Amino acid sequence: MMPASEMVVMIAVATAAVLTILSLIRLAAMAITHRTIRRAMADNPDAAQPLLAALAAPKGNDGDARLSVILVAIGAAMVVGSIIIGDPAWMHYAIAAACFPLIVGTALWLRLFIVERVQRRGSSQ
Repeated sequence: MMPASEMVVMIAVATAAVLTILSLIRLAAMAITHRTIRRAMADNPDAAQPLLAALAAPKGNDGDARLSVILVAIGAAMVVGSIIIGDPAWMHYAIAAACFPLIVGTALWLRLFIVERVQRRGSSQ
């Protein structure tokens, strides 16, 4: 059995490795995007304008919608799991820990709801 301090260090190292890999992937994607823009500007500056407009267009908030559902599901699963286990000490900690994903997920859901409502009102006027 691994001591808790070693487990925390291993989790931190694994998280740092994953974040480093993700950052390097984003850096490579940005380099490819910049190279594409430079080539478009060098080859045909008139055709580069639509490319730049397409790259600058705002993206949808599908990631926020998915994230909110995932966070609420994790929070609900933590609460249900602690109820199933039935140990009062662990139930207290698990429900307290479940508050974070439930509150953040609900806030994201509420934000998306408000944004969609404002967009519907704006398009109807």
